[in-house]
Amino acid sequence: MKIAVISDTHGSLFYLKRANKYLSEVDRVIHLGDYLYHGPRNPLPNGYNPMELSNILKNFKKRTFITGNCDSPIDLKLLNIPETTPYAVESYGSYNFFFTHGWDPNLDDSILLAKKFKCQYLIHGHTHISKFEKKEDLIIINPGSVSIPKENTPHSILIIEINGNIHFSFIDIINDEVYMEY
Repeated sequence: MKIAVISDTHGSLFYLKRANKYLSEVDRVIHLGDYLYHGPRNPLPNGYNPMELSNILKNFKKRTFITGNCDSPIDLKLLNIPETTPYAVESYGSYNFFFTHGWDPNLDDSILLAKKFKCQYLIHGHTHISKFEKKEDLIIINPGSVSIPKENTPHSILIIEINGNIHFSFIDIINDEVYMEY
């Protein structure tokens, strides 16, 4: 199974199109929120076109969409998301994932929930900074931002491959290269 995890597209059709070649090759797409609006603290991203971006996103057949802090009820309606989803718990084989946008700066609430649901992986967006770290018995991962990366991280997505083992690849969608893997 191959899963793509993206976050923080913020209305950028340009960067989603760069990511789309990877998204079309996976079994499932997980979007960690902040779909259409760029937010009051972010610059307008390159290729800002939330309507066209929504047309691409809502056509993904096998998907999980998490609500981010910049997502409004009208955004969710436009994307055919029936209700606000602050997190999702999904299992693939023996691997349990807790997906959230990550509004809590220290992730304390998310960590507690991930442990409650016996997840080995907590995957979140929000910070626009890609990372892979172990905190106690939980692996915490951020795929970075597709459209507005911060702290000199690339425009990125995460690919998770599960074939008995699990493999994580962070893809720089501008240079078309893996820049981190575990």
